[in-house]
Amino acid sequence: MTQTVLQSPQCVTDNFKHALQERLKDRKNLVYFASGRSIRNGYSDLPYENVVLVDRCFKEVLSVHGKVLCIGLDSVQATALFKQINAKFDAFVCINEGLSEGGGHYPIHGNWSLSNILPILKDEYLHIACPEYYGQRKWKKMSDLPQQAVLLSEKDSGYIDPKMFSDYHKYGKEFCVWKVTKQAGEPVSFKCGNREIAVQRANIWDAYELDALFVRCSPGEAQNLKSVAPRAEILKDHTFEQILRYCNRNKISKLGLSPWLRHNYDGFLTFLEVNEERFPYPQQIHFYHLHKNDFQQLYARAKQHEEC
Repeated sequence: MTQTVLQSPQCVTDNFKHALQERLKDRKNLVYFASGRSIRNGYSDLPYENVVLVDRCFKEVLSVHGKVLCIGLDSVQATALFKQINAKFDAFVCINEGLSEGGGHYPIHGNWSLSNILPILKDEYLHIACPEYYGQRKWKKMSDLPQQAVLLSEKDSGYIDPKMFSDYHKYGKEFCVWKVTKQAGEPVSFKCGNREIAVQRANIWDAYELDALFVRCSPGEAQNLKSVAPRAEILKDHTFEQILRYCNRNKISKLGLSPWLRHNYDGFLTFLEVNEERFPYPQQIHFYHLHKNDFQQLYARAKQHEEC
């Protein structure tokens, strides 16, 4: 791919998407979200064939500088582009998205955002971040994911110096490097009336092939997300009845749901059963969660059905 500059998202043509796909296909790729506009000297020395910088502050939507590719889109739009071209990355970097300094409107490591990004990362990948940026308490919740994450030291194979990506470490903030292996939980299932209910600790965005997903999202990004993921709806905007009306109006047979009821799902299951004749769709509901303690009522219900 020769050096190219695109001025607007509409200029990302199918031909360019194909060229970008070929550039990233079967290569060792690193992606850095909220990278800032600086192309640091050390990027060319990284052990990756492509270093992709994502920041909406880039003046051009897409430009190529040797092994460095600059994507001038926000996180949601860039992620959608990578999904369209089936791009996969071996390393993910996000250190400081400007939440306090200005420019950042939501934490990219927040569960709704990171879960959307995870499908573009390989099953094993390197993760570089600054937990202190969010605070240890928030980071502990953010990192409660279906995965195995091993913290690497300078002596470990695969380690790269994270300080090369940002000067934020000069303020006494520690950067960390993890080797991450995705590990989805075992699914369980049970019947609710005539509907099939499945529950799994896994990323809902890995199930985008379902007829519809009802997901959580930062309010300010809801329309942005829906514009690039038309099968996604925002959970908090719907009551039980509105969810079922949507499914029946659109003949949604297979529905994916994220956690949203503060651990109390008995009322929703009762509503599903009582209104089965009135709302026959969806016929299958798949509950996906990231945190290990979510959907405990549903797991208990599955165990009860297994014992019957």
